[in-house]
Amino acid sequence: MKGMIKKVLLVILVTPLFVACCNEETYEITISGLESRALITQGTSFIEYDKQNSIDKDQLFIELRFTAIEDIVSGGRGRNKVTGPAVLQAAVVPCADQVLINKNRVESIKVEVLDADNNNEGLDVTDQMVVQGTDSSLSEVIAQSEGLLSDFLIGFSDTSNIPDRIVYVIEATLDDGTMLESSDGIISFN
Repeated sequence: MKGMIKKVLLVILVTPLFVACCNEETYEITISGLESRALITQGTSFIEYDKQNSIDKDQLFIELRFTAIEDIVSGGRGRNKVTGPAVLQAAVVPCADQVLINKNRVESIKVEVLDADNNNEGLDVTDQMVVQGTDSSLSEVIAQSEGLLSDFLIGFSDTSNIPDRIVYVIEATLDDGTMLESSDGIISFN
């Protein structure tokens, strides 16, 4: 008898999990900023460059991070809404992917290094930058991603013309005309 009661209770409690439905939410995503930081390789990982010591030019990587604002334009208040008993909502598997509408996209990225020892003379090194983990240039990655970028690392493919002390400046142009910029302090090379 106890086994039968347990089975009936289990069916009663589990059934809503199988028939629960959710409201689809639509989010508008707007790229709002660009952050960057200098990283160096340490073994197989990356650590933030402390700017106190000189490094080899091929050790430098720059992490790019696009910040965004997400606005819910329909369907709820920040989380998938699940219908059914409140106790069971936490156990329901999340609903299908949300609908994302990108309000703007990255059109181009320019990387410039300023010679810290020579009146901050600028040098455009965009064509010398490759995305970590690929052999792809920045322009190739932007084209492949259709301007929908998140966090990634870039490094030099050629360091022969890079000065011994630099400040990098990264400028991103969005398809709505917005310009975003990020830079970091002086980086000294061996």
